[in-house]
Amino acid sequence: MKKLLAASAVAAFAVLGVATPAQAAPPTNAAQNSEAYWEARGYGECTKTELPDGIGSYTLAPLAWPNEYTLLVLKAGSGASANDVVKYPWEGQPYSHSSGKDLSHIISCVARKQS
Repeated sequence: MKKLLAASAVAAFAVLGVATPAQAAPPTNAAQNSEAYWEARGYGECTKTELPDGIGSYTLAPLAWPNEYTLLVLKAGSGASANDVVKYPWEGQPYSHSSGKDLSHIISCVARKQS
C-alpha cells in the first residue's frame, strides 16, 4: 500500500510539473538599464535618456561647478555586450558604442566633485 501511495504522489507531482508554465529568467544585464542600479553603486544621481532611432553618438552637456559626470552607460543592441560603461566621462566629448550600433538610450550619473 505504501508503494502505491508513493507512486501516486510521484505521478501527481510529475503532472503538476508538466502543467506549470516555465518562467523565463530575466536578462542578466536588465538591471543595468535602470538609474537605480547605478545610483545604488554610488555613482550619484543618474538620469536615463531614451534616444530616437539613428543616433550613433552622444555628447554630454556642460555641468555647473562643482558637479561632474561620474558615469556614462551607452546602450546599443542586446545581450552581455549591450552596455558600454564609461567612468568619469568628459563633457563635450562625443561617445559612441564600441559595437558601432546606434544607441537606444544612455544613462548619465552626476555627483559633486570631491575636494
